[in-house]
Amino acid sequence: MKFGGRLKYYLVGFSIGIIACLIIFKGRGCEWLPNERVLNSIRTSNIYFTAQDSCMMASNNITKKDIFLLLANGDVDFSESNTERKIQRYVLDHLEQKAELKHYVIEHEGLKVSFNLYERDSVVFISKFNDLETSKNCSGESDIAKAMYLPNDMTLEKLSSNKLRFEKVFKCEMDCYGITDTDIDSLFTNGEVLFNHSYPNKKPNPLYFIEKEINDVTFIFWIEQGATKTRLNRIAKLKEDTDKSKTYAVEYLFSENPNCDCD
Repeated sequence: MKFGGRLKYYLVGFSIGIIACLIIFKGRGCEWLPNERVLNSIRTSNIYFTAQDSCMMASNNITKKDIFLLLANGDVDFSESNTERKIQRYVLDHLEQKAELKHYVIEHEGLKVSFNLYERDSVVFISKFNDLETSKNCSGESDIAKAMYLPNDMTLEKLSSNKLRFEKVFKCEMDCYGITDTDIDSLFTNGEVLFNHSYPNKKPNPLYFIEKEINDVTFIFWIEQGATKTRLNRIAKLKEDTDKSKTYAVEYLFSENPNCDCD
């Protein structure tokens, strides 16, 4: 077959693949498409919202889960977005930064939200809730931004959707503490993700510390998310005299483990 004929068959097959991707999967999984590239850039950034944003969400029955479902399944309205890079200042943790800004409007199932993306710094701010008027009760709220984390149940579901890999020391600590496979299953059902101690945007592998009470004893599980596997690294027993009302450094719980002889 001549080159022209082979090229024609290749283009036909390639076109069918593109159409299948767009129609069957509605573009999801085709990460090179503009819509998915924008959503992925925002999802993998640190998302921040203010007390005013929180008030607006509560006033309109919008949850954090709705925001993350929007970022998982939404459509970017490029006609209303501003993709031209421009330098703009933003304030985070009382520190003023200056970086390139892009503005995106995303819509999903009637919810339409504008985001400001500082791609270089991996920082995203909720700009406004489109088509919603600012409530008078919310207008006086603070504009100091705080981090928005993926809800607890969605985080556990994301971690458990990968194949679980039990590290050798983790298995040893399971045996030492009498933790069963059933306990691990319940960990990914009703464990409490310690977001203030975790690193959900760590690249390439997000790191989570999850708290779970088993047989009236509180344990902290050190779990790392890979591309295709979720690694269960360590288990630490929380001391009875630990004051949970105060911030404590979870990492130090794993620095030494006098309870188990696991290398």
